Amino acid sequence: MLPKKRYAYQADMPYAREPLKTLYVCQRIFTTLVMVAWWAVYYSVMPRKYRPRPSWSVKCCISVNFTRRIYKVTELAGVTWGTRDPDKPCDNRKLKWTRFEWVEPLPKELRTGVLADPQVPFKRVGCFIWPKERPKIIPACTGDATSGSNDDLMDGGEFEAAAGDVPVIGIFLHGGGYCHMSAHEKAPTSQIPERLMKDKVFTEIHAVEYRLLQHAPFPAAVQDAAAVYAHIVHRHQRRHASNKASSSRGDSSTHSADETNKKAHEMMDYLTADSTDYQAQVRNKKENDAIHAHVAEVAANTNCKIILIGDSAGGNLVLALARWIRDEGVLPPPDGLLLLSPSCDPSHAFPETPSSYVPRPHADTDYLVDTPEPRALLQRTFLGHNPVETMHSPYVSPASSRVLRAFYGDAFAESVADLTISQLDDTTREFLRNMHSVPATPIPGTPVLGGNGNGNGKPRIITGPPEAVGYDLERSPTSLAHPVLASPRGLSLFTEFPKTCVVLGDAERLEREVTRLVGAMERDGVDVHTIWVKDAPHDVLMMAWWDEGVRDSVWAQVEDWVKQV
Repeated sequence: MLPKKRYAYQADMPYAREPLKTLYVCQRIFTTLVMVAWWAVYYSVMPRKYRPRPSWSVKCCISVNFTRRIYKVTELAGVTWGTRDPDKPCDNRKLKWTRFEWVEPLPKELRTGVLADPQVPFKRVGCFIWPKERPKIIPACTGDATSGSNDDLMDGGEFEAAAGDVPVIGIFLHGGGYCHMSAHEKAPTSQIPERLMKDKVFTEIHAVEYRLLQHAPFPAAVQDAAAVYAHIVHRHQRRHASNKASSSRGDSSTHSADETNKKAHEMMDYLTADSTDYQAQVRNKKENDAIHAHVAEVAANTNCKIILIGDSAGGNLVLALARWIRDEGVLPPPDGLLLLSPSCDPSHAFPETPSSYVPRPHADTDYLVDTPEPRALLQRTFLGHNPVETMHSPYVSPASSRVLRAFYGDAFAESVADLTISQLDDTTREFLRNMHSVPATPIPGTPVLGGNGNGNGKPRIITGPPEAVGYDLERSPTSLAHPVLASPRGLSLFTEFPKTCVVLGDAERLEREVTRLVGAMERDGVDVHTIWVKDAPHDVLMMAWWDEGVRDSVWAQVEDWVKQV
């Protein structure tokens, strides 16, 4: 038997080498099983007030403690589970509820912004698609044996005939910290698309087998998710609109830009040579208007609703994909985001100083581990060749305090820093929407590369608009080489994001960062629907061993939201 492949990030883990790895894992499992017997007796005999949460059953207490101890082997021995090779096909004859299909790499004309990384190649992407048989309302893909045509786009008559019955397509991005799990129908996280399909909430769900950090660094996962999104948009387009849908922003928006020139020209009388801020606003307005016209045209010719679904790290990936779609302005935005306990501040593992590290809350009530050194090692592997400062990019950590300060100012960032579910009521939401807080003015001439003042040449992220820097470098909010903490075209952090549903337990370690995310979305006017789950740990909908009554209640609320999108 060939030895299991060992990845570079495991080199610094104390028990990642054999035979220490086997010895450590075996002793961890053995001692955990012994502890299970102890927990069963302890929680059965002691009053409920001694349980992590009084409402928990003995089964819930044991499950959380057991999972937390087992998760430790990832940090110290680099053990991963539930993964599969993303380049390997899957035999459809062995699949019971899904069908496996390949999606071609993202088209060249869409390889823009943060996805354009020469060190991360674009690849074809595997998808496990629910249900097993393609619904009749779904157009056949090119090369599908059931299709009588090589053209997978609908003509005008087919489009109008299907207009009264719009399919709801889900794109599911599984969790697992970018190092565990897969999109396979038997993976633990596949309970999520399985339940949504069982309750007939979606017409079809594409579970994306994106590349984990073992296979490729950021932005590989976003590239794969974008390829599937573009594929679905293209498949549901009118035939005569296909060329427009696949064209680049600059080519397709010329006519719209000409129309907005007239409006902008009327405003030019108020401009002066020194009013650069106002000129930038006019430029942004013209570009945004052109993008809105193009996106609206593509959306009008797309006969489906698309909802991005992600749990844990998959929620982080959903946010990155939605940001890329918004920033590039070529593809129509999704109709909704379903975020289940989303990871939205991986930069938490990178404090400015070791002494400034603040542990995440609820250590006794959640199974997630939060040891900073191993987490930082995994996150550094996720970044790959990109600088560590990329961890503070809105594409990676949209709810980090550093990002919130750059977009909204210190007052807002401090207001949401320790926000909890119980505090995020309607009054607080209204306050966050209207509070006065502006980012600090950046220092003109602050370098992007080569510079923190000591000549060490390390790149750094700069806050503020590109005009604040006196260098000729091509700085961009969508660039990894020359990053900037800002959004393109004068947009705020979550401006123009689609409707969003957030599910979060008040006993999980991600409570603070997810409430910061919700607060920032509220600030930018996003339609956010929150489902708070009392006494629930992380990603409760994935936990088959949790209280079924609680999970059924959450599922009902999620499905009601989807039907209203």
